[in-house]
Amino acid sequence: MNLIKRNVFYWGVLAFSLLLSSFFVSLVWNQVLAQPANLLDTATQVVVRPPAEPPKWLVDFSSYEDPMNPAKKIRVITVVDPESKRIVVYHEDLATGQVKLLSSRNIQNDLLLDQFNAVSPTPSEIEKYIHQFKNQN
Repeated sequence: MNLIKRNVFYWGVLAFSLLLSSFFVSLVWNQVLAQPANLLDTATQVVVRPPAEPPKWLVDFSSYEDPMNPAKKIRVITVVDPESKRIVVYHEDLATGQVKLLSSRNIQNDLLLDQFNAVSPTPSEIEKYIHQFKNQN
């Protein structure tokens, strides 16, 4: 159960990080576009172009202490390739720099599930309650 909570936490952190980074990229890009384009007066001309395409991989870093050894710090590196629908998780020992592959998985079929290993109220139970509530009104 702790593994499920941790995975949900990691996915939440990943989603929040992506949302935050896209906000800052748009903020910076709007500032670049708002700058005056009169660069002819300077000796060095700078041309700013938008990136050709967005990055294909999503990467998240989070650190924690090893529960069996609190002095040992571990970084979890999660890489998601949305194109191939794969996720890879690494553990990095921050003291030694050693990186270990922890898990690799194709999540394409996982994304097709409405619920798996869900606790009550499950998504289907909630949907049933909503239909009952709508029928009462």
